Order: sequence, then C-alpha cells, then structure tokens
Amino acid sequence: RIDSPPTYSDGSLLFGARDGSVYCLRADDGRLRWRFRAAPDPRQVVSYEQLESIWPVHGSVLVENGVVYFAAGRSSFLDGGILVYGLDGQTGRVLFRNRLEGPWPDIQTDVGKPFAMEGALPDLFVSDGSSLYMGRIKFDRTLKRIPLEWGSSLGELDMGADHLVATGGFLDDTGFDRLFWMYSRWWPGFYFAQHAPKSGQLVVFDDSTTYAVKYFYRRTMWSPAFYPETRGYLLFADDNDNEPALEDKQGTVKAIRWLPDESYTDKYRAGGRGVEKGTGWVRTRPAKWQEMIPLRIRAMVLAGPYLFVAGVPDQVPPEDPWAPFEGRLPGKLQVFSATDGKLLRSYDLPASPVFDGLSAVRGRLYLSLKDGRLLCFASASE
Repeated sequence: RIDSPPTYSDGSLLFGARDGSVYCLRADDGRLRWRFRAAPDPRQVVSYEQLESIWPVHGSVLVENGVVYFAAGRSSFLDGGILVYGLDGQTGRVLFRNRLEGPWPDIQTDVGKPFAMEGALPDLFVSDGSSLYMGRIKFDRTLKRIPLEWGSSLGELDMGADHLVATGGFLDDTGFDRLFWMYSRWWPGFYFAQHAPKSGQLVVFDDSTTYAVKYFYRRTMWSPAFYPETRGYLLFADDNDNEPALEDKQGTVKAIRWLPDESYTDKYRAGGRGVEKGTGWVRTRPAKWQEMIPLRIRAMVLAGPYLFVAGVPDQVPPEDPWAPFEGRLPGKLQVFSATDGKLLRSYDLPASPVFDGLSAVRGRLYLSLKDGRLLCFASASE
C-alpha cells in the first residue's frame, strides 16, 4: 500500500510503501531504477486486512539537493524505534542515517508532564531550506538531531524558523477537532490555535502569504467546536511574518478580536485540569482578508494569483447526516482571488474530493476524487 503521492525529481518518481521500502521509477515509462529496503528485517504484521512491514514508509518523500529523506517505523518506543534516512536520489545509496529510539521515561520522576513528552512518531519530512523537520523533531541535512528546549510543561517549542507543521501528522484526514496545521517557527504543543493566524485544518503558503481554512473557530470548554449549517468555514490569508503568540504567557502581548462573537469565551477559566493553557495561540495583527464560506474544504492549492479549493457544501441531509463528513456527497471546486479572497468561479464535482488531493503544475490542475477518479482541469484555450 502507498499512502500518499510520489515525489517527482530529475526524471524520476520516488515514493515509500508500507512494505518498508522506497522505490525509484523512471517517470517516462515507469521502469524500476532502484529499490531500497529501509526496514532492518523482513518481519511483517497485518494492518487493515493486509500484510505490511513493521517499519512502513510513507509514500511522499522529501527530495532536497538530490537527497531523498524519509522515515521508517511506527514509534520511537516500538520495534527498535524509527529509522530516518537520506539516500542518493540517483542510486539509492545511503548517505545519512539515524535512529530515534525512546527515550524511556523514569516512572518515578518523569510524571505530571503528559503534554511535553519525549519520543517521536513518523511523519512526512519538511524543510525550511536549511534544516529538516519531522513533527517536533529537528535535524540538520545530515540527519543529526538538533536539540530543542521545551517552552513549558504544555509542550511548545521554538524551532527556530518558519515551516509547516501538522500536530496530528500530514496524512491524518479525520478532521479531529484538536488537530491542526500551522505555518510558524513554533511547535504548538498542547495549546489550542482556533484564534491563531496562519493555522487551520489546511494551510498553503508562498514567499509572502499564508492561506488557511479553519473548521473550528469556536470552543466549548476544553474542545474546539463546529456547528453545521450555521456560519460555515473560515477562509483567510495572513502575512508570513504575522506570528502566532501566546497571550497568557507574555504580558506584552494583546490579542485582537477577529472571529465571530460566539468564538470568544472564558468559561474554561472556571478551573479544572488544563486551565493553564488559557486561550492558546492568538493573533496580534489583522488578517490580510477573511471570508466565511459554506464549503467544507478538503483540498487546497495556491497557483499564482488564484487559490483553488475543493470540498463539500455545508449541508446535512436528514436521511444521511454523516454523508458530507464521510465523503458520500458530490463536491465543489471553487476559485478564489489570492489577493482579496473574493469567489471567482465555482464548479460542481461528481464526487467528494480526496483529502489534500489537489495539485497544480504547468498550467493544469489535478484533483483526486473519493470515487477513484482523477480530474484534470486546464484553460479553455487548450
């Protein structure tokens, strides 16, 4: 099984698979150039009704300066940990290698810090142009781990440079209310981010601007909340230097109000566990633009002056109320101005889009649908 798209580089398609290997195919005819087994041995387990390696590899690998970066494994606490590799993209030869294992806690002393726990889970690698990141783990280009200091017992980390983070991993498509993406120098830790800039359920960015969609901009006590068929979803844009801030930890920071009135509550201050996280990440500067839209965005891509989004309408059929959330309704593809957020075009889709299933290349837009179809859009002149 291949769980995410391949990476194109220098005439090759490179991807990992749940069998514990990374493959390199020629892009022109699909022939195998090389295969590298990242798993240290051939042991397998049954997962989702099929055999796969104890050390699976995600499909999408990072290729930077000709080096292929990826992780193999399930947890730093299982089966000898997570193996991270940097391979020569032309030959598959190992250039860099490291292992993330443990660290094993002392059950007598390492207690009371459930939100700042050590350890690692595998995810897609991302880069800021000089350093590499996998979740809250930071590496140099030789895969030597760069140590970071916890900001507090609630788990925030200053990682040194803006990059894209996903608190539940980039392949989590559940829409769980406590998971989000954020483009920032911070690992968010246990704090909420429904009030923050540059964060949401999907995030894209270019050299100057970050675009995001928030499902959960309201909160009920400890949980972010969404109410279908009401206001819809929040689509917005921020300058890249509009950094999230922790209002309750920095006395000089004053959050601005930018969400619907019902988004603001202090009921969590009544007491109980977790009250110290307060509002969480907030914004101190306005968004460039923001719009409430009646579309549950499941895929988004930025292409020049246009922001393309695909999703399902904010409707709940009484005969099948879970249909829009489980991908059983027809969808829509919409085009917004990246400059001011105005809706420019809307197209009906025959099925729901796959999560994060949009890509744009050479003037064409490609969209994967839940019914197995791949759609290609181009200008009318082609």
